[in-house]
Amino acid sequence: MSCLVGDGLKGRFNRRMRRLLRRARLVRCDQRGATAVEFAVIGSVLIFLIAGIVEFSLVMVVTNSLEASTSISSRVGKTGFADTGLSREETILAEIEKRAGGLIDIDDVEITSQSYESFDEIGKPEPWNDANSDGVPDDGEYTDINGNGQWDQDMGVAGFGGSDEVVVYNIKYDWEIITPLMREVIGGSDGAVSLSAQWVVKNEPF
Repeated sequence: MSCLVGDGLKGRFNRRMRRLLRRARLVRCDQRGATAVEFAVIGSVLIFLIAGIVEFSLVMVVTNSLEASTSISSRVGKTGFADTGLSREETILAEIEKRAGGLIDIDDVEITSQSYESFDEIGKPEPWNDANSDGVPDDGEYTDINGNGQWDQDMGVAGFGGSDEVVVYNIKYDWEIITPLMREVIGGSDGAVSLSAQWVVKNEPF
């Protein structure tokens, strides 16, 4: 009797195992939905790469536009020319807007310039003689070349300079990343990339 019971249990067990193996083979051979799963994995990475390429391309285009407009604008500035009713700074900003205004908000462009008597003075500190050896540029120990009432690490005079002076133009602009996804990757805390361009020219006699 015990043998019959054991054979019966064994037979049921074998039948269940065969059914499970048959179902496992069916599941393994069933490819329905595989494409959707693959796309979910690969598609997200692909979209991320495309967004990155687009954002980096825009950054490069805007940077090149700023550099080109800075170059051309500095050439206008070195002649001392100013459009009727505009200052030299407004004329230079108008030139920048003309060449890069389609991509940037001209109101957010920061333009600074410093003038020097020669190329050798660019980035040099104002002359200073530490007479009392205290390591501090006190009144009477330095030459206030730029006339701002204090000693500076850079002797440049703010402005577009006069005749025959050397001028360094600096333009800065914060380009906002368009896609929220890439703001976290290549943008700063405000979701923008700080772009800049610099150009050095010597003013013509005017």
